[in-house]
Amino acid sequence: MKRLTSVLLLIIVILIFSEGIVSCKGRYAKDTVNAFVTRDNFKNTILALELYKKEFGEYPNTLEELLQKKGITDRSIIEDAWGREYYYVKLKNDYKIFSLGADGKPFTKDDIYPPKK
Repeated sequence: MKRLTSVLLLIIVILIFSEGIVSCKGRYAKDTVNAFVTRDNFKNTILALELYKKEFGEYPNTLEELLQKKGITDRSIIEDAWGREYYYVKLKNDYKIFSLGADGKPFTKDDIYPPKK
């Protein structure tokens, strides 16, 4: 009886461990897809920023300002595929924009940048 209990316990531990591995692989796959979607979505964000500059003579101070002054109601234009607002800083005659990536933290290796202008 004790041996059967040990075997069942071992099987349960193996199942829990293997489920954790599957979950990690699933999360990795989702993060990979989100990274591709985010890179693709930058096209629309950059286009909106360039149109804003053409109309107002400068880039917006914030992404919220972009939405408000252009009357854009779809917030996805300023959010990555994880639903977080892009990191955006207006510079003198330019801007810096990127996604915080899967970890949601700025200036880490998984940050996602738009293609070079």
